[in-house]
Amino acid sequence: MIVVIGTALARPDTLDEMRRLSIEHVERSRREPGCVSHEVAIDALRPLQLTFTERWSDAAALAAHFQVDASRRFAKALATLGAEPPQMTLYVADAVTPAQLLAQASPKGG
Repeated sequence: MIVVIGTALARPDTLDEMRRLSIEHVERSRREPGCVSHEVAIDALRPLQLTFTERWSDAAALAAHFQVDASRRFAKALATLGAEPPQMTLYVADAVTPAQLLAQASPKGG
């Protein structure tokens, strides 16, 4: 699975438009093949910051998402409307249960 965490910082005069565009983008992205989840949230401590959390089934699905014209237009709009350039970090992740994670973290032979 590919996890994407992105942020975009609005200016006070662009927040409403960035929020509107972000909601449209998320709703469209959720219908794309390979999209496991896609959300946008407003940071409670930084109310001008939009945070995107996305999960994609694989790299091919995410690459296809990046090629969608509407996705490209959205990224350009955020860059234009934002107070600073948007940021994005991608992660390759495997889902585990809490028990599996704790078992990996516990000391051996103790």
